[in-house]
Amino acid sequence: MSANSRVRPVAKFFFEGDRKFFVKGVTYGPFKPDAEENYLGRTEQVDVDLALMRKVGLNVVRIYHAPPRWFLDRCAVAGIRVLVTLPWAKHIEFLRERSIRKQIAEAVRVAVSAQAGHPGIFGYLVGNEISSTMVRWLGARRVTEFVEDLIRIGRTIDPDALFSYATYPPTEYLLPQNVDFCCFNV
Repeated sequence: MSANSRVRPVAKFFFEGDRKFFVKGVTYGPFKPDAEENYLGRTEQVDVDLALMRKVGLNVVRIYHAPPRWFLDRCAVAGIRVLVTLPWAKHIEFLRERSIRKQIAEAVRVAVSAQAGHPGIFGYLVGNEISSTMVRWLGARRVTEFVEDLIRIGRTIDPDALFSYATYPPTEYLLPQNVDFCCFNV
């Protein structure tokens, strides 16, 4: 896997180079964090898990925290791409105060900057399941625009990566226009 082999969207398909790339993935973790706040487990166990995933034909793992570099390196060696969910405080009124919006934007900047250009990255989810109550309270248009801003921030840092937002049935209408693919948790 090399940096120039990153997966890209073409119409309704993903491509790696000139070959279609069909996502066959699972979520991985989070596990109980260790002293370094690592949510992915011991490296030895990760190696065993990645080998088993490849053996059954998987090619993508979704994780719920920004990964340490060693995890991306191991995934790249195993031929598995990583879909990183960037966590932030979506359960609070995040549009109410400018300082909160800035903190969230900075968290996206820091997380994407740490991984930018890594060949193991499949893409980033700049948010995950903002509750329908919160969307109604803050306004669907405002929430969508904020998520679109987060995608723009991430894309500025890692322009070749894929970006999306993970929605779910109660807020299936929350579809940012600048995503590279639609992602639904079901």
